Amino acid sequence: MDQCRVLFLPERVESTVSAGTTLLEAASAVHVPIDAPCGDRGVCGKCRVQHSALDTQHSAILESPTLAERSSLSAEELAEGWRLACQARVCGDVVVQVPERALQSAVVPLSEVRPRPNVRKLHLRIPGPTLEDPASDLTRLRRALAERGLEPVVDLPVPRELPGVLQAASGSVTAVLVGDHLATVEAGDTTARLHGLAVDLGTTSVVAILVDLVGGGVLGIESRLNGQANHGADVVSRITHASSPDGLRELQSEAARTINACLEALLEKSGVDRREIYEAVVVGNTCMNHLLLGIDPASLGRAPYQPAVTDPVDCRASDLGLEINPNGGVYTLPNVAGFVGSDTVAVILATGMHRSDQVRLAIDLGTNGEMVLGNRDRLLACSTAAGPAFEGARISCGMRATQGAIERVWIDRGEVKLQVIGGGGALGLCGSGLLDAVAQMAGAGLLNGSGRLLAPDSPRLTLTPGLARRLVDGEGGRSFLLARRGRRPVLLTQRDIRELQLAKGAIRAGISILLKEYGIGEEDIAEILLAGAFGSFISPASARAIGLIPPLPLDRITAVGNAAGQGALMALLSTELRQEAVRIARSVGYIELSASPDFSAQFMEAMGLG
Repeated sequence: MDQCRVLFLPERVESTVSAGTTLLEAASAVHVPIDAPCGDRGVCGKCRVQHSALDTQHSAILESPTLAERSSLSAEELAEGWRLACQARVCGDVVVQVPERALQSAVVPLSEVRPRPNVRKLHLRIPGPTLEDPASDLTRLRRALAERGLEPVVDLPVPRELPGVLQAASGSVTAVLVGDHLATVEAGDTTARLHGLAVDLGTTSVVAILVDLVGGGVLGIESRLNGQANHGADVVSRITHASSPDGLRELQSEAARTINACLEALLEKSGVDRREIYEAVVVGNTCMNHLLLGIDPASLGRAPYQPAVTDPVDCRASDLGLEINPNGGVYTLPNVAGFVGSDTVAVILATGMHRSDQVRLAIDLGTNGEMVLGNRDRLLACSTAAGPAFEGARISCGMRATQGAIERVWIDRGEVKLQVIGGGGALGLCGSGLLDAVAQMAGAGLLNGSGRLLAPDSPRLTLTPGLARRLVDGEGGRSFLLARRGRRPVLLTQRDIRELQLAKGAIRAGISILLKEYGIGEEDIAEILLAGAFGSFISPASARAIGLIPPLPLDRITAVGNAAGQGALMALLSTELRQEAVRIARSVGYIELSASPDFSAQFMEAMGLG
C-alpha cells in the first residue's frame, strides 16, 4: 500500500502518509502533539501510543517493533497495541490513541491590578456628509477622535471597513485603539466588550488566560502541551530543529497553533467572540520568544549565547498567526539574556521582588531552572539546564502529572503510601512524586549521602519486612518498588535517583553562585518563592530534605503558582506595569553559569542528598 490513513484519537484528526512513515512524523504532519522528549531517537520511551486497525480489512498495519521498542515495552504491552510513536512505521490504515495530558497550571492571584490596558474603546457619533461639507468618511472619523484629544495612527483595515460600518450603524460607531493605533471600527456601542489574552509560552506546556479588560476579571484558563514537543523536550533540540530546512517556520507555526488551541477552548467555554479579543501579551524563555516571533535562535546555541533581541516586541496578531481579532496586537515582554527570558521578568513583576525591602529567592522549576535573587536595590538572575527529570522524562517509569501518576509518596512506620492523580492504580511517577520518593527513602535510610541505594542485607539498614521486599535487583541494577503497574512494576531505579541528583545539583549550584555573587548567606534569604507548574506542586519539605533548596523554615517557603502567567496577565491589564516590566528587564544582573569558575565545584558538592 503506497498511502496509509492514520486516525489520531481523541482529536479525531486524520493524516494520509506514505508507507514507512513513523507515527510521530504522521502526527507532526497534521499538528497532533505527541510528547517526545528525546526527539525521534527512541531512547526515552515516552512517546507511547496505542494502535488498532482502522478497519477489518488490514491486520499488518505497523511494521514489526524495533529494538528500541522491545527495550522500552514489555511483550504484554506490545500485544495490547502499545508502540513508540517515533519508531513505529505504518504499512496500513491505523487508529492511534494518544494519551491525554492533564497539564496543570495554577495561576495564583498575587496582587490586585487596576485595569488600565493598552486597548481602549471609544463610542463616537459621526455626522453624515453634506453638500456643504462632503468630507470623507475617514476625515469625519478623525474629527470625532480629535474632539477627544486623539490623533492615532490609522491602520489600513480602518478605511477599508469604515464605509460599511458607518452605513450599517447610522454613524454610531466604536473606535478600537491598540496603543497609539486605530485598529478597527465597530458598528454601534461595543465598549462593554473588551478582552485580552495572557500567554505563558513554555517549552513543555502553554498556558492561556482569557481576561475581561473592562473589569479585570479572569474568564478562563487553558493549557496544552506545546506542539513543538514532537521535536524534543528542551530548547537545545528546538534550536537544532530550527536550523533544518523549513524548521523555523514549522516551530513558529506550532507555537501559534498551540496558543490557538488554548484560545479555541476558552472561546467555547466563555462565549466570547474571537473578534472581541484585541491584544495578547506573551511571555516565555528567550528561545520560545524567538521561535514565536519567527526569529532564528541559532545564536542562543553557541557561546556567547546572545539573543537576537531582548527588547519588547509589538506586532499584529495576523503577523504571527494568532487567531484573535486580526487587527489586534501581540506584545512580548522583554528578555534579560540568552537563557533568562521574559517569563522570568514576569515572575519578578508578579511576586513584587523588585519592590521588596527583604532579599527573596524565586525559583522557576522546569526543564530549565531560572533563579532570581534580590530586592528593590539589586536583582541577580541565572539559568541552568536542569534536564527533564522534573517533568518525568528520562525516568524509567516517569510520566507527566496526569491521571495515573504517583504525585505523593510517604514512608510511614515502614509502610509505603502513595497518592495517585485520579485516585486509580499507579501507572508511573511524575516529578513531585519522584522528589517525595527520594526524600522519603533518604529519610528512611534506604539511600546513603551520595544517593546510592543500599543493599537489603546492608548492616546499616534495619528494615521492616515490607520495605525489604521493595528493594529489588534487575537488569538496570538495584531498584525500589513503588507500585505494580498491571503486569509491570512502577520502580525507582538507581539511574532515576542519579537523574534527580543531576537536576537538583544544577539548581542548587546556581543558587550558591547567586548567593556568593550577592554577598550573602542562605540565612539572609527572607523567603523562597517556588514558581511554575512543577514548583507549585512539589512538597517544600521534600525539596528541602534532599537539598534542592536552602534549609529555610517551611513557613518561609511559598508556592506562587504560575507566576509567569500572572505577570503576563498584569502586563496585559496595565500599561504602567508593562513599562515596569521593561525597567525590570534592564535592571536585572545576569550570571552566565557556564562561564563561572565555581560552577563545577558547586555542582559536585550539591549532588549529594541532604
